[in-house]
Amino acid sequence: MTFDAAILLLLLLVVVGLLIHQHYRQRLLEKLFHSSQQQTETLISNKIAGLFHQFEAYLSLRDRLDLKQGLPYTPYWSAGPDFLKVITEHCLQHRPNTVVECSSGLTTLMLARCCQLNQQGHVYSLENGEQYAEASREHLQRYQLTTEATVIHAPLETKSANGKPFQWYAIDQLPKGSIDMLVIDGPPGFLQKHSRYPALPLLFDRLADHCTIFMDDADRDDEREIVELWLSEYPELTHEFIKTERGCSVLTLNRS
Repeated sequence: MTFDAAILLLLLLVVVGLLIHQHYRQRLLEKLFHSSQQQTETLISNKIAGLFHQFEAYLSLRDRLDLKQGLPYTPYWSAGPDFLKVITEHCLQHRPNTVVECSSGLTTLMLARCCQLNQQGHVYSLENGEQYAEASREHLQRYQLTTEATVIHAPLETKSANGKPFQWYAIDQLPKGSIDMLVIDGPPGFLQKHSRYPALPLLFDRLADHCTIFMDDADRDDEREIVELWLSEYPELTHEFIKTERGCSVLTLNRS
């Protein structure tokens, strides 16, 4: 083979190699594109199915509690339907006299309605956002539930919980007396590490001997750590984790 022929053969091999490389590169890109497209479609489909399930569950709770004038639901601020079901079932079954919740909203409305159906009990809601407090009051008034619930505008202030400073609700307007049911869905976790931890140190002396405590978003690392701290500091507590959409921790106090 002459030198020129060898050069031509080498160039041919290079061209063929480049064509093969381009072909497989294109196939790979197409495969990745279709795979990514399928994953995106699956993600969107699952999201739509999840939202549909949430709305269906909210409608079921609405019908059961006969709240047919519409619910103040927003997907990012409202508690999940499974968490709402847990706390409403408890309230209807155990008929607490005093319910305190950290953060107001759809939970306030539903717990107030439970108290009305029970013909006993009152909900006190601590809300640091004035506009949210007013919105919750408007919904209570709309359903004529103002005698069953009180929304307290409780701005966040620096408080010491077991020797550590936290931004937590002002509780000077919270009536004295024992708390039979405590629902914790605030303050927001982005404010500080273990944002919901102060609830027990600051309210523990007010809890009834067999108070039940519910904490939403219990599947997050922060909330899991908070529960571990509570259990180590308060041996009178027992804990059950319920696998809801966002996780629900149920703690029961047994002083006697």
